[in-house]
Amino acid sequence: MLDAFLTVLVTGAIISALYALIAIGFTMIFGVGGVLNLAHGALIMAGSYLFLFVQRDVYLEAVAVNSLVALPATVLGIAVASYLLYVLLVRYIEENVVITFLATVVVATAFTEIMIWGIGQTPERFTIITSDPSLGPLTLPGSGVSVLGTFVSYTELAAFAVSWIAIGLLWYYVTKTDSGRAILATSMSERGAQLTGVDVHKVRARTWFIAGALAAVAGVFLVGTDTYALTPLMWLDPLALAFIIVVIGGIGSIKGSILAAYLIGYLETLVVYGPEFGLPVLDLLGSSFRGIFALIVLVVVLLVLPEGIYGREFVHE
Repeated sequence: MLDAFLTVLVTGAIISALYALIAIGFTMIFGVGGVLNLAHGALIMAGSYLFLFVQRDVYLEAVAVNSLVALPATVLGIAVASYLLYVLLVRYIEENVVITFLATVVVATAFTEIMIWGIGQTPERFTIITSDPSLGPLTLPGSGVSVLGTFVSYTELAAFAVSWIAIGLLWYYVTKTDSGRAILATSMSERGAQLTGVDVHKVRARTWFIAGALAAVAGVFLVGTDTYALTPLMWLDPLALAFIIVVIGGIGSIKGSILAAYLIGYLETLVVYGPEFGLPVLDLLGSSFRGIFALIVLVVVLLVLPEGIYGREFVHE
């Protein structure tokens, strides 16, 4: 029983950190612009593929690009793509919420169809950290370490560490810098931010850039940790998950998204390892039903707190 508890504790912490990354970018965009960006999931998928292509197909002096180079290149590439999506399209239609919503759906669908046409739907995988230097990725001795008696691969450790470094940097940016505070002010009151001289369009553009960077990191590690197999349609589940987490935490709330991500992450982990706790219901349903429990939590939270856990923290005007 204790071993199972520690496994849930460690595994849940890792997957929840990735869930938080997925949700934060989604909720930030809504917080500053009132836009439900359905292309967010496609950016996660694009980040996974871009990392794969850079790591596998790009060579520097006849040597395959290391993960330490591929990851920042991927983050920058997807962040720029997200920024351009706002600057070239969303900025001109964002006042109409319905049209913006549909436009992001069209962009995501069109990109998915292009990927299916170009590379097919064969599942892909990649390695971020390995003990075999011939594979090209980052090389470390062994395959992982033991954390509280639970084996954790180096990639899973990196996923947890990088996720929380990204969240920490984001927190510092939005609370300690002027441009970051402008994002926070705009998400709380767009009109109030404008009255203080904040350029709302620039704030939104920066927010889309940041959201793209977070989506890229999430995409790389969701595939790198084998949470998802990489296909052009892999973004549908993370997008649905992001929506559930954001609604539970309160749309527009960063800390609400983090809290909800850990709630859902630990719930799903508990469902997977439920049989080890001797829970007959979970043993009967199996891990394939873990998504159902997230929906149940969503319904319960909305019945008790219709605006989510921190729904009043950010108000879009």
